[in-house]
Amino acid sequence: MADVRKPPVPPRAAPPQAPAPRSTRPSAGAPAQAPRVTPNVAELERQVGSLALSQIDGAGALAMMRALVWQGILARLGVAAPLVVLHDLGCLITGLGGPGPVVKGIAESELCEAWRGLLVELGESDLVRAQAGWKHRDQMIGVVLARVFAPVVPQLPDDVRVLRPIELPVDAIHYAKVEPSSAYTRYDQRQTIAWLQTLTTHRLLPLLAVEQIDVDALRLFGLFRGGPGEAAAGVDLADLYNVMVSPALADVIDFSMELLPSILEVKREAGQQVFSIDGYASIERFGGVDDLELSQLAYDEDIFEQKFIDDELFYFTHEKQVENEHRTHYVLVDGSASMRGVREVFARGLALALCKRLALLGEHVILRFFDSRLYEGVKVGAQGHAEVPYVLQFRAEHGRNYARVIRQINAELSAPRRSGGGGGKVLVYLLTHGECQLPPDDVAALAARAPIYGVFILPSSGVLDLGYLDLFYRVHVIDDQAISHGRRAQRARQIISDVEAGQRQAQPIRRKTGGPKTMSAGTGLKGQGRRRR
Repeated sequence: MADVRKPPVPPRAAPPQAPAPRSTRPSAGAPAQAPRVTPNVAELERQVGSLALSQIDGAGALAMMRALVWQGILARLGVAAPLVVLHDLGCLITGLGGPGPVVKGIAESELCEAWRGLLVELGESDLVRAQAGWKHRDQMIGVVLARVFAPVVPQLPDDVRVLRPIELPVDAIHYAKVEPSSAYTRYDQRQTIAWLQTLTTHRLLPLLAVEQIDVDALRLFGLFRGGPGEAAAGVDLADLYNVMVSPALADVIDFSMELLPSILEVKREAGQQVFSIDGYASIERFGGVDDLELSQLAYDEDIFEQKFIDDELFYFTHEKQVENEHRTHYVLVDGSASMRGVREVFARGLALALCKRLALLGEHVILRFFDSRLYEGVKVGAQGHAEVPYVLQFRAEHGRNYARVIRQINAELSAPRRSGGGGGKVLVYLLTHGECQLPPDDVAALAARAPIYGVFILPSSGVLDLGYLDLFYRVHVIDDQAISHGRRAQRARQIISDVEAGQRQAQPIRRKTGGPKTMSAGTGLKGQGRRRR
């Protein structure tokens, strides 16, 4: 019988395996990369397509990129506005462009004509005319646009009003190949049409909203120099928006505008001290050949000659930069109900100007409010303006307990490492009313740790009669005449000048045995306080 053998069966090929996923962890030595968010291409092109209805002339690619930044700010505030509305209104407010002489756009001519007419009317408002008086930072423009849209959003159709905003990317590469006219025809633009129809139908709403924006508040923020990123400087968008929509802050803003333009003009000059004995004091870029730092002789001859010509050699000198003593200033403002009205306006305007003046002089300043307790404050710096919304809108409704406040500040200053403050000397500024009752023993303990400046705002009729005034380094009394509208700015400047004069002293501040100097409501000294035993 023949041996029948079956042909060998070839081995079954193993199923292809999916490639192993790459690890998201960076390899050793490789720099970590931020995760990139894939943009919603349809929403991106639909928003760019809405720019086909724009009625602004003279706006280029920069205006579009800034409009995308404004769109992200409004998205964080919960407003889902089309890009064309943000682009046209934003360009009008910032001066990047204006309404064209003729109607353009590919939508209905009546709608485009009505939108252009509304832009022309908005261009005649004080906000647009005073555009050179305030700085057009993106955060401020976004908040202003949100304020203009606030009365318009309730008038939108229900299906448009409930849409959630989608934040668009701000990378220019995503928009390089998107043409607005073609994108307009490829995507549904009902949201854009609904916004334009609502704005033009209820045209009085945006017009009144623009007129109600306090331009002085925008100028107030513009007086403070912001850093490279204002969001990183501690400025919250909700705080900026609350400042824009609150009419109760107008008095504080007006008083601050009376003070700050002159207060912020600070010139810091570098001072040097010459040490003629005890050898050299520093290393500088100038000097004689005999004072040349020895390591400079190690250069080759050609390099040495070039550095000598360019003044890049180092020399030992007898001159040294004067180093100021590191000081921390605690500005404590009474936020209780006793400070309502004109007292609140004066105290907050003075605190804002005083903090900014000290910060520009290179001091470390912490601003805090108190009523029945001492609240967490903000650090005031020469860059940024986080303290502005904090001062303007802080509200405390917890009664009064000044004994607890003074014990709390004593406990913080006695701690080995103070939270929020650095080392060095501490100065305390107390802005309150004339009936602020503090325990004398606690005030004495605080005065032993730091000099205390007191600013007391008297009631309509009364005198300052507090038993602990002798423990203060300096006391300023503000009466009805000093707090009046015509004299309050001058009186506040006197207080700031007095504080600044104390900072110029070469020696640290020391309390005098004759008690505090009490500044009256007018000019000059009211007299010496009672002597301490």
